[in-house]
Amino acid sequence: MTVWIWLFLIIHTICLYMAYRIIAPRMDENERGSLLMICWMSAFLPIIGEILGFVSYQVARRFASEKTLLDYDEYIQFDTINLERLQQQAKEDLDTVPLADAMLMDGTRRKQSMAQLMSTPLANMEPYLDAGLEHEDSETVHYAATVRNTLFDRFELSIKQKEMQLNPEQIDSYYRLVDTYEQFIDSGLLDETSKLRTMAKFHDYLEQLGQIDSTDFTYLQAAARLAFKRGDVDTGVQLADALTRHHASHPDGYFMLIEHHMTSGDWSALRPLLNRMSEAVAPQDIPEERRFILERLEGVTQ
Repeated sequence: MTVWIWLFLIIHTICLYMAYRIIAPRMDENERGSLLMICWMSAFLPIIGEILGFVSYQVARRFASEKTLLDYDEYIQFDTINLERLQQQAKEDLDTVPLADAMLMDGTRRKQSMAQLMSTPLANMEPYLDAGLEHEDSETVHYAATVRNTLFDRFELSIKQKEMQLNPEQIDSYYRLVDTYEQFIDSGLLDETSKLRTMAKFHDYLEQLGQIDSTDFTYLQAAARLAFKRGDVDTGVQLADALTRHHASHPDGYFMLIEHHMTSGDWSALRPLLNRMSEAVAPQDIPEERRFILERLEGVTQ
């Protein structure tokens, strides 16, 4: 390849020389200098380009690596990492974005958006209700307060109804109560004092469920989550570990332990935990949004 390049440059230079010898005699003597400068630049610029290219190649060969090329190759493919999670997040945000934007719109739209929360509540409504409560428009503040009180009363009523329906012989009645309590605690409607009081009451009902069946999946899952939320890490770890032992094919217990070990910086405990999980949990049972985390952790701990 190098021989052909130099052959091209030589032929190129010869053609320039011949063109100059043919054209120059026909030009005015004062203009020949410009033609000569053009021919010299046309002859040497390709050579300078080849020299700079050769220098760049040597520098890249000296300091670059295959990883650099692989990283660049991966970059130009524009592959989105964790696309599944982005798709799910976009789906979850369909109601969130209009509500946030509505705070900047007219009063009618703000009131409609606040009222919408009563029919389609979000997982964590606190930021949006707070935005309404702190709005400069008094009517918007009134609507936000009404929505908060309505949702709060609705959760409390639902909990009371499900408490009255509890039956030790019908374990599903406890499942329905557990689900409502978890939604209430995660709703963002409770202040810290109320949340602690609600979690304490929820803990008592979980103890009742544990007495019925201490290996029940819903009991271990909900009790482990609640323990971590209350800051009782040791109990949370014990319950999450029991969840992985009694329900080894379900990923929830593993993920709670993974989060705990990552938070505490106990990286040495991750490898055996990931091995257990890969052996017991089917890939299709792992949520889409968490597969990316597992792939990265498996690479880190190898």
